[in-house]
Amino acid sequence: MPTPSTTALTPGGQPQGAAPTARAPLPSSAFLAVMLSAVALLELAGRATGNGVLQQAAWVAMGGVVLGSLRRIGLRETYLLSLSAVLSALVLWHAKDAGKVLSGALDQASFLMAFILLLGLLHETASTSPSVAACGEYLTRQPPGRRYYVLNLGTAILAVLFNLGVVSFLVPLIQKGIEKATPGDALNPVRERRQVSALLRGFAWCVIWSPTAIAPLALVELIPGVNRLLWIEYGLAVFVLMLILGALEDRIRFRSFRPSGKRVAAPFPVIPALKFAAACAWLFGMAAIAMELSHNTVIFGLMLACPLMMLGWLAVQFGAPAPGAGTAMRARLGAILGRGVPHSAPVAITLASSGYIGVAAASLVNAPALAQLLHLDGIPQYVLLSILPPTLTVISLLALSPIMLAVFFGSLFAALPQMPADPTLIAFAISCGWALSMTFSPFATVVLMVDRVGGIAPRRLTWGWNAVFTLICAIALVPVFWVLTGGH
Repeated sequence: MPTPSTTALTPGGQPQGAAPTARAPLPSSAFLAVMLSAVALLELAGRATGNGVLQQAAWVAMGGVVLGSLRRIGLRETYLLSLSAVLSALVLWHAKDAGKVLSGALDQASFLMAFILLLGLLHETASTSPSVAACGEYLTRQPPGRRYYVLNLGTAILAVLFNLGVVSFLVPLIQKGIEKATPGDALNPVRERRQVSALLRGFAWCVIWSPTAIAPLALVELIPGVNRLLWIEYGLAVFVLMLILGALEDRIRFRSFRPSGKRVAAPFPVIPALKFAAACAWLFGMAAIAMELSHNTVIFGLMLACPLMMLGWLAVQFGAPAPGAGTAMRARLGAILGRGVPHSAPVAITLASSGYIGVAAASLVNAPALAQLLHLDGIPQYVLLSILPPTLTVISLLALSPIMLAVFFGSLFAALPQMPADPTLIAFAISCGWALSMTFSPFATVVLMVDRVGGIAPRRLTWGWNAVFTLICAIALVPVFWVLTGGH
């Protein structure tokens, strides 16, 4: 989900597969842990019961998170909170039903904060998983002929559970692996470019199909009539297309590259891969059961499954019910809730603010008048859908968060009296814009994360290494939407 801050989305903040490092908790950590946990629990309870009082209590807890994070947040979070305050004032001044608008914005904010916190429990638990470490090692030790495919696809699969954590985990592994295999080789910069680009592209395009990506879940909440399962099917097909196009672009660009020697691939980690697949099946199986039993949405099922998944995964890691496992598991759980959860506060505030800003800003735009001005009803559907992704990509160059843009555009389309295209395709097109922005915008969070852990300058990674690929993808989406709309 796909994201909005240079702070790692992995609340623990350490590379996946590594032992957790000690962090001295700030005095506000206990208060923050309570407030953040309250947001998640109240959001779940409110969605389960439909009780508005519980939902409003979640808003109050969000306020507590902001107050408890004043010593932790940076310039970006301060800017977003200030912009939220300005937009709130404008809504109160201009909107006809300001209370309803602000309630909707707060609902979106508390949902995003709760979701990233609950999903963060999985990221934190994965940081001590030997199976995840083994899978990551395999991805970075491949011969040239299949390296692009393995890294691209493997990153996308791991990102389903670990989001940005997979970037902070794999980029250092790639760099260390290159230097270890061919120390001092003049071609090492080329190897780094190809492998990191494959990773970035896999992460970027997994958002169009990943069941845990943030943008799709936000859009499902906003746009009525979206078929999430159909969206995932579209996304998987387009992901494969972009995988093939990216591999061809890589091969053609570096066709004169002739590495010396032969690299032996690491053996496929059968048992760790099976364990990871079982973890995914367990997570989504619990989500489906929760959805069925509660007669609620798939989003609610996924949110409810995350803490249950964390407890089960920790039990497996620590060998419960072996002697001493309970004590070790309680210590690790205490570290996650007492230090890991408070550490994620800036990210939670960024996401919540982005969702709030997107809804509030969209309410200030007269969507029907804008649609009439742009003659949206007269534009062929496939043309409109093809224009949306590059439009979002260009706007992202203004350093606006993709989640903010997704919520803004989703709210605009939801406010129209009649959709100019199929709601599922509109939501899908917006998520494609998010994917494009992650390989083109130097301000994309994943790009900033690569710079942070790997020292690769954002403009070099995007405009220098991936601008051509981004253009190819944007062009390839035109026939894709033509087919999906039947040429209309």
